Amino acid sequence: MTTFSGKSTYPPEGLISNQPFWPELNLQDFVVNYRVPNDMNVKTVREHLIQAMTDINLRLSEFRSEYTEMDVVDLANVPAEAIDGESILVILYRRAVFCRAKASICRDFPTIDRREPADNQAKSAPETEAVYLRFADEAIRQMLNLSDITVELI
Repeated sequence: MTTFSGKSTYPPEGLISNQPFWPELNLQDFVVNYRVPNDMNVKTVREHLIQAMTDINLRLSEFRSEYTEMDVVDLANVPAEAIDGESILVILYRRAVFCRAKASICRDFPTIDRREPADNQAKSAPETEAVYLRFADEAIRQMLNLSDITVELI
């Protein structure tokens, strides 16, 4: 039996332009690869992605300044190895932004993935947000060529 819910079953499309130096990001890639439900409001998803881009851009502002002073016009042109024809720095940037946006969505919408309470407990557990924030931080640290080990003075 087919029903009509009024909600799109197709992921939203569109590119989100970015500041100079940083790559534009594809909304559909984010929704599909990070399992954002298709029935979530597109403007809300877009806003979470824009906020994540802003956060990551600010956190990487010294990195950007270093390369723009050397006349490198964008992240794709920073010398780096490539995977499948794409700079690993662009791949890491995208991961940092997408994980930050997913963490934000998890925080704001803790029940977006719930079906049966016991079925998808891990998807909506409080630690899911922390996991995606950690993934974003790891991607940034890799871009900056920093160790994954952090030590704090107690």
